[in-house]
Amino acid sequence: MADPRTSFMVLEDSTSAAGLPLHKVLEGDALAAKNALAALVAKSGTNLAYLKLNATTGALLVDTGAVGTCKKAKGELAAGSAALALVTGATISLTASKVYEEIGFIVASRRDSLFQIIQVNDVTENILGEIIVGSGAYTVSDQLHCLSFTAGATGTQELKIVAKNFEALSSLRASLTVMEIT
Repeated sequence: MADPRTSFMVLEDSTSAAGLPLHKVLEGDALAAKNALAALVAKSGTNLAYLKLNATTGALLVDTGAVGTCKKAKGELAAGSAALALVTGATISLTASKVYEEIGFIVASRRDSLFQIIQVNDVTENILGEIIVGSGAYTVSDQLHCLSFTAGATGTQELKIVAKNFEALSSLRASLTVMEIT
């Protein structure tokens, strides 16, 4: 009869300083009474933390990274506008020197229209995006991915949607959201 091979102690019980072996486990095995490296961990500050799963579905919970306050606004210009200067549909007041991400929008008009998302830094306007709605796409909703900006330190700080109709007038509706990062 062959002698069984010795188990080398690779873990130490922190309370007794006794050596403990690792046990073989496979996915789906019960973890009861086993010393196993069966958990995935991630770094959380200077500590390790277990990855968290949804208790119902078992799906990995994922943090989007954005921690802050969601700001939102909506507006409507019921009569529409064909003026050369675009009219303001929705405005969010921004906090000076804060970082903003995750700009989301919903714009709608029953006629061909142009919408612009604009960052206002005191008197300077910066166009962040343009959306055209019209036949077949009267409502457009999306998010400006991979875009972040820092509000200026002085003066009026706003994020707004402006719009105008191209030919015939129709109401212009807009909703705007942005995440203020803390």
